[in-house]
Amino acid sequence: MRKMIFIFGLMLHGCNTIAGQEDSKFIDLSKTTKFIDTLLIDRDLNNWSIRALSSFKQQQFIIRPKDNRYTYRPNNPYGIGFGVGTKKVILDISFNLKASEENPTERYDILWSFFKKNHLVDFYFQRYKGFEVTNAATGETLFREDIRSLSTAIRYMYMFHEADYSIASMKTGLVTADKTTFSLGLGGFILHNTQSADESIIPIPTDGSILTEPVEKFQGTGVGVMMGFSSLIVLPHNFFLSLNAAPGIGLMSKYVTTDEAGYQPKQPVIHQLGLSMILGYNAEQYYINLAISNGYYTTDYNIGDDVIFGYLNAKLAFGYKLKGKVKRNWKK
Repeated sequence: MRKMIFIFGLMLHGCNTIAGQEDSKFIDLSKTTKFIDTLLIDRDLNNWSIRALSSFKQQQFIIRPKDNRYTYRPNNPYGIGFGVGTKKVILDISFNLKASEENPTERYDILWSFFKKNHLVDFYFQRYKGFEVTNAATGETLFREDIRSLSTAIRYMYMFHEADYSIASMKTGLVTADKTTFSLGLGGFILHNTQSADESIIPIPTDGSILTEPVEKFQGTGVGVMMGFSSLIVLPHNFFLSLNAAPGIGLMSKYVTTDEAGYQPKQPVIHQLGLSMILGYNAEQYYINLAISNGYYTTDYNIGDDVIFGYLNAKLAFGYKLKGKVKRNWKK
């Protein structure tokens, strides 16, 4: 109670001080808004495209206790959607296609990319409920509707070679490359991952595993650095190919919740690797590209070998450019 009174007093004093200083200088939020607006929004509709897409998304994790291996993957990875692309930002929205299975996975995915000159930012958010669990020792597969997974991350990469076009901008179909380029980059990442279930995520008993009680949840938040290699190869007849790799290493704060209590793993190291490929065709009024990204990160939760978190995303996009179809820019 004393702490609350003290904090309230400080807030009241601060308000009185601000009210009594009419000449005080404040942060001009309009300038900040204008900067963000310039950074993200392209007001020339000739630099926009609309997109239809189909997708394949597979977010899985693998737990390897002693002498066994459990693979957890969703069972309905296909989707369709639409999006918009500018020379600054791509925003795609897809809807999962639930197969005629008795127990489809409930899932929610967001992927956002931003790029400008040397800077590349990627963000994703994935929330799944319901996984197929495969036991490598017995070959048995069963569906666990109580298993939930939440994964989110933001990655930033600074590419040392600045060009009039980038790998990310080629996805929009609004930029045409005329020469092959290679570039190195340096950046970092922040990620969070949580897996939970109503019962033990790992079947009990585990026959000799160091795991001695049910694991109902394990989670971690990590930060790290990564290096990047990016290549854009111009092919004949308006085709192009992009190959990219980004290995990284970092530290993660983790916690495992068991049936009785829980513990914090001592090993904080996390390894990550991202791989991607784009094959595209860019015509005058439309474009087609196939983008595939595959990556994983591993870390130790003291339940056997490192837990592996992997993803595979594939997207086939058909875009139509608004170039030449609009008379003027979009005004405020």
